[in-house]
Amino acid sequence: MRRRFELILSILPVMLFPQSGNPAPVGTEIDAPERLQMLVREATCAEAPATLSGKLNGTSLSDVLSSSAGARTIFYVSPDGKDTWSGLLPTANQQGGDGPFASIERARDAAREKGGTNTIALGKGDYYLTQPIVFDTRDRGLILTARCNEAPILHGGLRVRSWAQQADGRWTAPLKLPPDEGVGDLFVNGKRQTRARYPNAPADGDPRKGWLFAAKCEPAIDVWKGNTRFCFHAGDLPAVGDTSGLVVDIVGGYQPGSQWGNDTLPVVSIDGAGRTVYTKGTGYFFTAEGSRYFLTGAKALLDAPGEWWYDLVAGQLHYIPVDQSLPDSVVVAGILPTFFKLDGADGMVVSGLEFRDGAPEGSGKFYTETRGFGAIRIEHADGVKILGNSIENVGVGVHVTESKDALIAGNVIADVAGNGIYVGTNYGTFGKSNGSRILSNHIHDIGKVYIETAGIWFQAADNVRIADNLIENTAQFGIAGGSLWGSNDAVYNAVIEHNVIRNANQQTADGGAIKMMGEQADPLNSTIRFNLVTGTGHLMNRVDGTFWPPGYENTSEWPSPISWAIYTDGKASGLRIEGNTLSGNVAAIGINGGWSNLVAGNVITHGSGAAFRVDDGTGRGWRPPWARPNRIEENVVSVDGDSGVVAYVNAPDLGLGFVQFARNRYSGNLNDKSFRVHPEIMRPGEFGSLGDLQKAGQDTGSVVTPPE
Repeated sequence: MRRRFELILSILPVMLFPQSGNPAPVGTEIDAPERLQMLVREATCAEAPATLSGKLNGTSLSDVLSSSAGARTIFYVSPDGKDTWSGLLPTANQQGGDGPFASIERARDAAREKGGTNTIALGKGDYYLTQPIVFDTRDRGLILTARCNEAPILHGGLRVRSWAQQADGRWTAPLKLPPDEGVGDLFVNGKRQTRARYPNAPADGDPRKGWLFAAKCEPAIDVWKGNTRFCFHAGDLPAVGDTSGLVVDIVGGYQPGSQWGNDTLPVVSIDGAGRTVYTKGTGYFFTAEGSRYFLTGAKALLDAPGEWWYDLVAGQLHYIPVDQSLPDSVVVAGILPTFFKLDGADGMVVSGLEFRDGAPEGSGKFYTETRGFGAIRIEHADGVKILGNSIENVGVGVHVTESKDALIAGNVIADVAGNGIYVGTNYGTFGKSNGSRILSNHIHDIGKVYIETAGIWFQAADNVRIADNLIENTAQFGIAGGSLWGSNDAVYNAVIEHNVIRNANQQTADGGAIKMMGEQADPLNSTIRFNLVTGTGHLMNRVDGTFWPPGYENTSEWPSPISWAIYTDGKASGLRIEGNTLSGNVAAIGINGGWSNLVAGNVITHGSGAAFRVDDGTGRGWRPPWARPNRIEENVVSVDGDSGVVAYVNAPDLGLGFVQFARNRYSGNLNDKSFRVHPEIMRPGEFGSLGDLQKAGQDTGSVVTPPE
């Protein structure tokens, strides 16, 4: 498979030479990311040191590869091995008395016993893990990779066998797990199945289907009680006698009809007479009338093909198959959110492996907050390299916390429950993850369970470079970075460049392709440049359960969907947003609350909303001594939406000095209401033409072609 990318670097040279900044010619035909992944695997497999040095000499990987020659001992692992063998042979010898190890843990321990720097090479086949494998300071410099031309597959759980069909058409299988440990997800032939739910998941996958909608509580409840309860309409909920294990997956907000938050909350009880669901809530998630939700996890909800339910007490898995080939299928019960934990293992390399079929934890707010878990979890380990892996059907792909100089390159991360890649910190200790490089990964279908997620999410991380990634089909963000808590997780000197982001914000009312936060309230000194963003959408329902149409934007409505291709929020200041191509999105670029941002040289076409939205609301009158106006200059904008809106500026607290327009070039469907500014400064009032904006002194040198 090959793809044509525009405004993106040729992937392989960029991954190997991360300081390069010269874009490839527009329209260059390049290999798909999966092709890059194959090349990285070839270059980092266990038994090819000559190939390694020949392909990668002088690159960011050269130190790792040069150290692998000669001085390293290779310990082999195979599903056909034995932990009583030496692990020094890739396959069993003719006598059958020696060969590879059977477990990664045994190989790790052997490498520790030998000392020095070593390699663990995994042979082809399936490895079913029942507990995380932990690497620590004793494993510094260890390379964990695949044998050349072989494809080891690590599963985050157990193979389920011994299926028996019941009289009602359901199938059951024994599955004994340790106390208090359940099944996170079920996978049949590599595809995630549906935990028993109500309403049933739509067969066509339409995200507008399969929801219930919260009712107005009578009598009304205090908004602060909305984090632990919500009301339902008469006749909405089925009878659920036992609520143990029952969870509500809900999208909500403070105000009726607003949906800017998502969580999975355990149900405490259901009051049928009072039509109220009580949950174990959090201090920062609320529901109101119109919040959309579904129930999951109870045996009474198991009624549709593809649904499953696990009876923890009996140790039995219940499943309704999609077809009758179940006895011949590979069924995996995902129980591990973390496969590998690298805690203090500086310089460790993980390459060429496939991770799949894990538990979904890692990105929700309740017990599974953003900073948890990760199929590959890196903690207090500097200089780790994650290269050329395939990570699919897990909770979070790669998690980096309080670890410097991580390199995450050439991986394919797909169909994850939460974030694809998270780089950041632990709340309370706030150590930073500076110097991370996230290069040339293919990240797609992100947020399958938790929608408040991103293909790449980073905070508490300075000097991060995120470049040449292809990110597709995300529930909320393509890339999200910056401070959420203030100076504790501040971000400075980030560079986000040459990425392609398609179809972000597919399931939220407030999101976008690239977002930067700035709650530390000083300049980020960061750059977003030369990215291609297309197809950024939104999903939001009204109080009555109907949805706004795709691409809808109306700046006069509140609440209503909000969606940007690129935007700054939470006082994010000191950003350069330049040279990006933004096509087929809703709004293009938003600035919320920050100062001293430069938006220059971007090309904006085929948007259904405003090209620019500027709002001082998150700044709440904040004007630091260093503040300079936000500048929107020398952009090329084609106004294609029916409304003809170019810019919406809402700055009642900060006034006219908050933003300046200059030397932009506009074309298309402009009219006498293309600019909306509050407070009113233009002669006609809140709405006006480019000429009206210029007469008010807020634009210099911009033109309309052809003239208005």
